[in-house]
This record gives sequence, structure tokens and C-alpha cells, in this order.
Amino acid sequence: MTKIAILAAVAALGLSAAAPITAKAAEPAAEGIMKYAINKPSTAWSVYGAGQTSAPVKDKAVTGGAGVRVQVNTPTPNTPWDSGAGQPVGGKITKGDIITIAFWAKAEPVDGGPATANISSVRVQQTAAPWGGIVEGKVAVTGEWQIYTVSGRASMDAEQGGAGVSLHLGSAKQTVVLGPLFVLDFGPKYDPATMK
Repeated sequence: MTKIAILAAVAALGLSAAAPITAKAAEPAAEGIMKYAINKPSTAWSVYGAGQTSAPVKDKAVTGGAGVRVQVNTPTPNTPWDSGAGQPVGGKITKGDIITIAFWAKAEPVDGGPATANISSVRVQQTAAPWGGIVEGKVAVTGEWQIYTVSGRASMDAEQGGAGVSLHLGSAKQTVVLGPLFVLDFGPKYDPATMK
């Protein structure tokens, strides 16, 4: 499955999750990409940090129709994890599995500047100290809703419920709106080169 196919499938899943659907309409999603999901796709972001404010938003332009607006007012560039957002990953991860984090996001202008945001770390990590990174990357968010992805080979195991997604948002004064999150585990034999 290529990155484009994954993005299309995730977009379709988000649309199917946004409105009541019949069991028959849900079948392709259940038989398709959702067999790889190791989280419950959601906009239930837990936002933290003294340097930010956050609020739920409704927006028909995004799959699912809702998100969470995070305004970083007091950035901490040397410790960008001081402000962030996260969600749990319920499934088990085995070292060597190919993991994809896919989430909807858009940036909003700050102080008359461009609509951009820098998420300096998008990671699946342990949910307890030492908070080891299992898969990690970064994304630059634009002013239009898009699906952003980070993929990689799991660097360690995580027991069921022992991992979560963490976004480090404190690198700059910025506003980002976070939509639905999907975490997919394609197993160890998936070719990560197809994700480019």
C-alpha cells in the first residue's frame, strides 16, 4: 500500500466516522485499512503545557467535522515538549513493525504572519518514563486541512496500552488545529520504501 493509498483510505475512514452509516457501508473500511489500526481514531486530544491554550472547534471542512485548536502563546524552543498534545495507542507494538501516524491538521495565522506551524516531534512513544520514542518524525503544517503522516520501523516493543502519540508543539508561537488521529501497524514485512 502506497502513502497515497493510505492517505485516501484514512480520509475515507474519517468521512465514514463523521456520519451515521449502515453496516454494509462500513464493511470496506473494516476490511481495508482499519485492520491495521492500533488506536481508536479520534479527535480527543489531551493538550498540555503552561504556554498554551486550547479549545474544541467545529469545522465542516475537516473529516469528522471537529478538532482542537491549540494556541502556543509562550514558546519554549529549547524544550518544545513543554506544550503538546497526545492520544493513547491501545494496541501492542512489536519492535520492527512499520508504524504510520496519520492525522488531520491545519495552521492558523499568528500576529498577521503566515498560516504555518512546526510540529517539531510527531512520535509514538512509551507512556511512562523514560518515554522512549518508538517511531518519530516532524511535520510543517500549512493553512489548509491536510493529512500529515510520519512512518517508520518501531525501535522497541510496547505492550498493549503501553504507547501513545505525542505531538511537541512548543517550538514557536503558533496556532494549530488538530483533527482525527489514526495509528496503523503494518507489521514487520511491509516495505517502508512505499511510504515515500
